[in-house]
Parts: sequence; C-alpha cells; structure tokens
Amino acid sequence: MSGDQLFTFRVGYAGRSRDVRVGRTAALVAASVLGVLFVLLTQGIYDIRDNISKLHELRALRERVSEQNLALYHLDAKFEGLSAEVERLRAMDNRIRSLVKANDSLGRKSSRGVGGAETPEASAANRLDKLLDLKFDRMKKDLLVDVNDLDILGETLEGRRLLLESVPNGWPVRGTLSSVFGVRNSPFTETPVFHHGLDIVARVGTPVMASAPGVVVKSGYEALYGNTVVIDHGAGYRSAYAHLSSCSVEEGACVNRGEELGKVGSTGRSTGPHLHYEVRVNGLPVNPARFLN
Repeated sequence: MSGDQLFTFRVGYAGRSRDVRVGRTAALVAASVLGVLFVLLTQGIYDIRDNISKLHELRALRERVSEQNLALYHLDAKFEGLSAEVERLRAMDNRIRSLVKANDSLGRKSSRGVGGAETPEASAANRLDKLLDLKFDRMKKDLLVDVNDLDILGETLEGRRLLLESVPNGWPVRGTLSSVFGVRNSPFTETPVFHHGLDIVARVGTPVMASAPGVVVKSGYEALYGNTVVIDHGAGYRSAYAHLSSCSVEEGACVNRGEELGKVGSTGRSTGPHLHYEVRVNGLPVNPARFLN
C-alpha cells in the first residue's frame, strides 16, 4: 500500500464524524464508474426525449392519415353519387334515342281531331334537317361531363339536373295520336304541309296537364289554335297546348309539372276534339315525341 496514495475524507458532522481513507486506485475507479453512469444517464435522458418526440410525430402522422382516410371516404361517396347521376343521364339519352327511332310508328294518319298551324312542304324539309336534330344534339353534347375534377363535375351535374327538370317530359293528356310531327297531308287543303306538333285525341273536358314547371306567357284565344296556353320553362324551352275548350290558368302564373292548364276541346282550326301539343327550343319547333315517357 505504500505505493498507493491515500485520500482522506471526513464523513459525518460534529463529534460523530469519522475519517475515511480511500486509495488512489479506488478513487479513480469510483470516478470512472460515476463518469460512466453520468454518460449513460445523459444518453438515457436524450433517448427518452427523442422517443417522446418521435411518439408525438407518430401521433400527428396517425391523425393526418385518419383525416386523409376520412377525406378519401367522402371523395369515394361523392364519386359514387356522381357516377349514378351520369348513368341516369345516359339512360335518359338512350330513352330519347329509342323515342326518335319509334317516331315512324307513333301513330297512323286519322281523320279524327287534327288541326293547328301548317307550313308549306318546300320549307318543311329544311326545317327537318336544321331543327329536329340540331338543337337536340347540342343539348346532348352539353350533358357530356368531365370526370377529371369531381368538384366541377358535381356543379356541372347539378346544373344539368336543374336544366332537365325544366325540360318538358311526359304526356300532357292521355289519349291516342291522330297526327305526328312532320310532313303530312293537310286535312283542310289535302296538300303536303309541315305539322309543328302532335295531335292527341281525347274526350272533351279531359284535363290537360303541364309537362314541366314554368311561367304561363300566354293564355287566351288565337284564330288557328283556339284557346291556347303557352308555358316558358326556361333555358329556351316552351310548350304550347292548343284547341282547349277552356283555359284554367292566367298569364304570369307559375305552374308545376302535372298542374292542370285547361280542358280538351275543339276550338280554332280543328276537325274534332283533340289537344295540339308543341315544344319549341329557342323559338324553333322540335318533335314533342322526344319528350314523352
């Protein structure tokens, strides 16, 4: 022990203190152990703080993932709804196409209940080419949607839905067709003329219903059409109901789809009780059969 320097420490207080002698080697070992413990403790504290920070980051990431999953769920639900709306529009387009194909077989010429305004046959062919399909094809193209942006698609479909709600749809009165849209032999002159609408034979007094909501822009008597009601549906669409025995609505009134407009009659230029039904787009006559169920 002579080569090992001693360190003396006094432990205690007052009269109870005692001297403790520690060799140099033991002191170095104790200092080394304390140093290692200090380093380990410091590293442990650093690791704990780092782990706590990582736990906070992990929690934030989980919350972000949860929010993204919720957003994806809502996006998927929105897309499903829009897909259903697109399919509905396609179904309507197919239905209208089938109605066009069935136009030739809608009804045979009858001597019962026909009438209304007519156009010489020479101009009728041009009207068929320019009016029957042009306006309606343009409307179908407007219904095409872009699926690249779901928000824009939703707004577009909502606008198209409002437009379709204003388009005439369904039979204004239940009956049989006595004359269809297009070229026919005039029941008055027996010459080829262009008929602007459909003639639907029904009993006198049968209620005539609005085929779409809108504003009544005419309700009164005309020489050719007799008692007539004209409705403006918006977006360029108008429908006319002629040869009525009486009108049930006044000009300026707002009507709903299926609301009564008047009664079937034979007023004006008519050979018998029937309803003359017209649909015009931007002032031009189109085939009402396109809008029947």
